[in-house]
Amino acid sequence: MKAYIPAAALLLALTSCGLDHAVTPAKPTEFLTSTGTDTEKRSSRLPFEHSWLTQDINVLDYKNIVIRPVTTRYLHADEWERSKSASIPDQKAFVRRADQLARHFTKELNTAFSDPICLFYKTTSTSKPDTLIMEVALTDAHFPDPAVGNIKEIPVCGFEARVRDAKTGKLIATVSDRRGPDLHLQGEDTHITDNEEICSIWARQLMEASNKEIFSSVRRKFITVDH
Repeated sequence: MKAYIPAAALLLALTSCGLDHAVTPAKPTEFLTSTGTDTEKRSSRLPFEHSWLTQDINVLDYKNIVIRPVTTRYLHADEWERSKSASIPDQKAFVRRADQLARHFTKELNTAFSDPICLFYKTTSTSKPDTLIMEVALTDAHFPDPAVGNIKEIPVCGFEARVRDAKTGKLIATVSDRRGPDLHLQGEDTHITDNEEICSIWARQLMEASNKEIFSSVRRKFITVDH
C-alpha cells in the first residue's frame, strides 16, 4: 500500500488515534494462558510484548526443531467487523482471509528456520532426539479496506507462540506480540507494512531469538524515516 501524504501529517494522524489499537497489548488467549507461564514477563533482548524462557533447560542442548502450521483457532474472529469491506463482507470471509495470512506466516517461519545461521535443524520428525516443537497461533488481525484509503485504517495483527520438548512435552519458551505497521517515509512516498510483511518480520525475529550467539539483541522496528 502506498500513500502520497506529507510525512508530518501522516505521523500526526498515526500517533493521535490511528495506532491506538496497534500499540495496546492484547489480552492473552487460552493458547498462552494454558501454559501457566507469567504472561507479563518480558526479555529486554527480544522485541516482543511477552517473552519467557525456562531456566531449567539449556536450549543449546537442542539440535532440531519442528514448526507446526500456524493456527487461527484462537483468533478473535468476533471482531471481524473492524475489517468489513467489499472483500470481507462477513465473518466467513474474514476467517478465510485470516487463514490465508496464517499460511503465509507458516511459510515464512519455515523459510526463516531453514536459514543456515539458525541454531536448529528444521525437521518434520518429532522422534529425533534433542528436538523442539514450535506452535504458533494467529490471535488478532485487522485487514483495512484498500478502497477506503484512510490513513487511520491500518493493518494490525497479533500472535502467540510456545515451544516444547518433543520427547517430554516440557514447556521451554513462550512469546507473544501485537503490532501495527512499520512505516518507511521518503519524501512523499510512504510505504505502510501490510499484515503479510509483519508476519514475515516476526518469523525472522523468532529465528533470530533462538540464536543468542549471533543475535545478542533482536531489534524491533516501528517507524523509520529515510532521508
